[in-house]
Amino acid sequence: MRVTLSIMAICFAVLVVQALFPLATVLMALTPVLAFGGMYWQFFTYMFAHASISHFGFNMLGLFIFGITVERFLGTKRYILLYILSGAGSGLFHILVTTLSAGSLSDIPMLGASGAVFAVLTAYAIKFPEAKVMIFPIIVPVKAVYAIAGFVLFSIFAGFTDIMSGVAHFGHLGGILFGAIFMLYWRWKDSKAGKGAEDFEWVWDTY
Repeated sequence: MRVTLSIMAICFAVLVVQALFPLATVLMALTPVLAFGGMYWQFFTYMFAHASISHFGFNMLGLFIFGITVERFLGTKRYILLYILSGAGSGLFHILVTTLSAGSLSDIPMLGASGAVFAVLTAYAIKFPEAKVMIFPIIVPVKAVYAIAGFVLFSIFAGFTDIMSGVAHFGHLGGILFGAIFMLYWRWKDSKAGKGAEDFEWVWDTY
């Protein structure tokens, strides 16, 4: 719980800094031409910056709902790795797809915790596939595994048709992809270490 709340606090602090110093958004957002031009820190800072209060609110709500549970069963170290590396991977995946499509690096900035939050939601869905969740704009409970599958299909469709322009759909897809990769890798690694499937806890460290 402490890592989730810490991430939320950092994102809020960054939002305040962005409001006071607009240049901070330029420096922290992930702009492909700038990031690959030497501003490599943007792959990590962009996931703590947001475009608006509502953007911040939706991401933090999702992180709070699912992050606390995921942090509990993954443990602190794996949870931090999941969030940070999946967030960076989300940005890389978005840049890869859009660059291949356009033929050149974009100068459009990308920012927000969405990719990292989708990785957290994916971790939750892999651990609790049958759990019922309600995720905006879905107004009825659906199984977590179906929610993730729906997000994958929608992200692919929206990304290639350019509906809801201004949203990094491939970044969302990248977050899901990297979240699944990390979770399945840790499952394989721990199973090799001798943990039984029936009492599999996936805990790296204790609280």
